[in-house]
Amino acid sequence: MKKVLAVFMFVFLLIPGIAAAQEQTETTTIKRVYYDTEVKAYYIETAPDENGQSWYLGLLYANKENKALTKALQQALLKKNVEVAYEDYESDNPEDWEMLEFVVLD
Repeated sequence: MKKVLAVFMFVFLLIPGIAAAQEQTETTTIKRVYYDTEVKAYYIETAPDENGQSWYLGLLYANKENKALTKALQQALLKKNVEVAYEDYESDNPEDWEMLEFVVLD
């Protein structure tokens, strides 16, 4: 009886939750690379994608901004095309989405 109950729980409770997560992929460009003084970290921000969503990726933590590093990151990454893969969990609210990959294409 315990095996039947376990199979029932797996089929009817776990699988619908897994199936609800829809993986999406958007292509956009890097809008800016900046140092956030509150978090003490460097971030990449993308231009809005087709859904109007901007993506943020933390690069590294640093106790203070290094102007030469900021300039080098901006020169290397600014206006590069990126592909962002994410799961939307069938939600229209971007706060519920989970970023899976952030790939620089060129």
